[in-house]
Amino acid sequence: MKKIFIILCFLFLSIELISAQGLKENSIGQNYYGEEGKIIAYISGPATMLNLLEEDFESDKGDVLDIVQLGCGPLRQRIWSEAESGSIRADVFWGSDPLLYEALSEKGLLEKYTPKGFDNLSNKFRLDKPYTLVNERYGVIIYNKEKVLSDITSYYDLLNPKYKNQIVHADPSQSSTALALIANLWNLEEESGAYYKKLVENGLFLSKKNSDVPSKIQEGEFILGIAPHDAVWRLKKIAKKKKYETPLEICWPKEGAIAIQRPIAISKNTARFEKNEELARAFVDYLISEKAQKITTSFGFISVLENEKLLKRISADIRVIDINWDDLAKKQVEINEEFEKLF
Repeated sequence: MKKIFIILCFLFLSIELISAQGLKENSIGQNYYGEEGKIIAYISGPATMLNLLEEDFESDKGDVLDIVQLGCGPLRQRIWSEAESGSIRADVFWGSDPLLYEALSEKGLLEKYTPKGFDNLSNKFRLDKPYTLVNERYGVIIYNKEKVLSDITSYYDLLNPKYKNQIVHADPSQSSTALALIANLWNLEEESGAYYKKLVENGLFLSKKNSDVPSKIQEGEFILGIAPHDAVWRLKKIAKKKKYETPLEICWPKEGAIAIQRPIAISKNTARFEKNEELARAFVDYLISEKAQKITTSFGFISVLENEKLLKRISADIRVIDINWDDLAKKQVEINEEFEKLF
């Protein structure tokens, strides 16, 4: 059964669950908002992919999973809001980037769980953290091949005056992934923030979310942008299937593509039903299974498994920049404030 809920429906869902089931409360007053035998998952990602994963996970378990689909930014905002109110309503959440999960971990809001199949992960993704990495994607330059006036090889190509007012980037105040991209290019030049200052002077436009970047370039509103690669991969796949041409192309910048992981975590809640605890852990196990990884890689994400036959590898010639998430966590407020000043 497909149950990918839009954001506006979730308030109704919460009221419905509370009124129908009541709140289960533990000895320290922590509430549990779900019903026994069904878990709530907040997830960012393509709806078609989530439907496939949900159907497969439930194929031998029954109707046990309610997915609330959110963008990376809204997912982050909702979890923080709920955490501050006393309880994260989702049993599991998957998406955004490690920055959110590191902050929640510091506050003791995540359950430490080592999933079955953890040893099958590549070394890079085998972390001793209270969250599990499920996929990776890369921040790259996206461009319209029909409108660019010369070869695109570098982030500096976006500073060319001939592309003035033709560059798009997600707003870091709306998207933590966009903040991660900005943070890793913040010191591209000797003076901190100089690169983005020049981008703004060249007419940088901020979109609400990262997926808007390739969409707006494909539709001809802009010529170039910086965003994760996976949305372009999906748009190109759709174009091929429907037999039309898309002008979208990816440039893997010579300075490096920025690696961004997508974690999953279980919220810490001692009031959770035992059956729901088992289901939450089983869902984490499932997402790093070979079957689930095949589904996610078919939507452009990079697998975390060591399995060479499964991995959707990028070229060995491509340089990759790995983010220091601990370092970014300390600098994120400062960078965001400095970026806002540019506007």
